[in-house]
Amino acid sequence: MRAKTNKTVPLTRYMSANNRRIRRIIVDLLWEHGPQTRNQLADLLLKERGIREIPSDTSLSSLLSKNVQVESVDNVRVENINGSITWHMAFDIRRHLITEKEHIIYTRPPSCMTGSQRKKTQRCPDCGRNRLFPPDSTVCFICV
Repeated sequence: MRAKTNKTVPLTRYMSANNRRIRRIIVDLLWEHGPQTRNQLADLLLKERGIREIPSDTSLSSLLSKNVQVESVDNVRVENINGSITWHMAFDIRRHLITEKEHIIYTRPPSCMTGSQRKKTQRCPDCGRNRLFPPDSTVCFICV
């Protein structure tokens, strides 16, 4: 008799790849649509990008806080169905740093990059971070 082998890949590998992809998509959506609350981002993820499983509010908040390209910019007044009023944080990309769509790739941390982008990263001599360098540059985009 042959022994059964269970060759399953841990779920965490898939979750981290999915979170990486969602973090990249979130930055693109914020670039296109401007500041958004978590609920608005969840709607955009569902409508615009067709993501089947939208992260929960807690997961989405965690993804936003871990991304160095995103910052909290304002509090938005939201009226609930029952008439109560709450304040939700609005998130946006760091517009003072990212002024063009091409800058998104150069400010992305290695934890959000695709595999091919991660292979092209270099350690910046000024700040010591691994980043994708702009063409004809010897330091990362943030140090420029």
